[in-house]
Amino acid sequence: MTRAYNTMKQLLRGTVVFLIALISAGQAQDDLSYTTYTSFNQVLEGRNTRYPAITRVSDPGVNGQRAYTGFFFYQCLQFDTSGRYLLGMKVYVQNRAVGFIDLKNKYKWTKIGETTAWNWQQGARLQWRPRSDEIVWNDRSDDGKQYVCRVYNFHTGTRRILPRPIYDLSPDGATALTHDFERMKHRGTDYVGIEDKYKNQYAPSKTGIWKMNMDTGKAELIMSLEKMAAIAYPNGTPASGCFYVFREGWNPSGTRFIAFIKDPENEFFESFSMTSKGTDVRYLYNNPSHHAWQDDDYILDFGKHTPPGGGSPLAGYFLFKDDGTGKAKELLWATNFDGHDSYVPGPGGDWIISDTYVLDGFQYLFMYHRPTKLFIPLAKLKSTAGEGIHRVDLHPRLSRDGKTVSIDATHEGLGRQMYVIDISSIVNNPPHRRASVP
Repeated sequence: MTRAYNTMKQLLRGTVVFLIALISAGQAQDDLSYTTYTSFNQVLEGRNTRYPAITRVSDPGVNGQRAYTGFFFYQCLQFDTSGRYLLGMKVYVQNRAVGFIDLKNKYKWTKIGETTAWNWQQGARLQWRPRSDEIVWNDRSDDGKQYVCRVYNFHTGTRRILPRPIYDLSPDGATALTHDFERMKHRGTDYVGIEDKYKNQYAPSKTGIWKMNMDTGKAELIMSLEKMAAIAYPNGTPASGCFYVFREGWNPSGTRFIAFIKDPENEFFESFSMTSKGTDVRYLYNNPSHHAWQDDDYILDFGKHTPPGGGSPLAGYFLFKDDGTGKAKELLWATNFDGHDSYVPGPGGDWIISDTYVLDGFQYLFMYHRPTKLFIPLAKLKSTAGEGIHRVDLHPRLSRDGKTVSIDATHEGLGRQMYVIDISSIVNNPPHRRASVP
């Protein structure tokens, strides 16, 4: 633990957050310009696959002065409304800065700030604030005693500081959900440098899930860990362990949100939903992975669950209804391979995009078309990164119109870099029938 802390502490000295401006296969189906497959295994086999072009949009620097660039996580607004500007974080060894790059002006980079509050898997929660011109990210306060949120107005250059870090912003940008980044210990997602003042308490009553007004900074504790533990353990809480919140995520209307609750020592990892006031708590499902709200009622996630209709539990991508039953309502596709899934913006929730972790040295990026149950391969990329908390996941992020996807990748051997893929020809021309793949 001490060694990991020291390593991360050193890396914190080399952090840069910035903004970049943006400017197929097996067998294609009839007039389609891309490959379609009828099963996920065919995506992995990749026979006769035509992949769309992938473009690096970050500058890796030169040997000895390498710059490592990425967005680090997903399901945050990385693209601005025009699709021209792309947020990212750049990590050096000696220097750190926040800024943006304009790809239409000779890749000019403009510094906008710095951060020393981040981790390898979720970055600094850098994102555009919805319905505004503001960019937000987490940092330490000037005195280094607490985590805060830095706010930068892209058009006016004005700055302000909010008193708590953020995790997820409501769809209207008015409210942030947040928790204690120094407390959560899920696979290197904590921020180092500030000690958890409740570390000796199993489920403290004075912290938990907070809701913060993004205009005023006023924060309200809407679900304490003590109260959440009583819900999670109706027969009494354990005598030891560390109960904490790992993730929150608003539904599309901002009326309810999902929360991942974890207690590693007692092997507890479950998801619940609740209202924006922390009321009407409902159980969702156990061992959550990477959720995506389809609409206000249904949530997609990977896991091992009993399929609808019964039978032995199996692994795959399931739909759950926010009804408190904890039972899967639909199995979209079965697979043993987890990924980071999102719905592509557009009517009907027809398209899903996801990736895989490293499989035999490669990472896969693909789309799934729900009406036809077809898979569309987007990339097969060699991983040259390390393992564990220093791995580099693709973490696909979509532009506001759903026509461009951004990923972090290492296939060029340049360390973490950022890439974009144009998927407009796919979403504009969806498949109209099941494909026939040799």
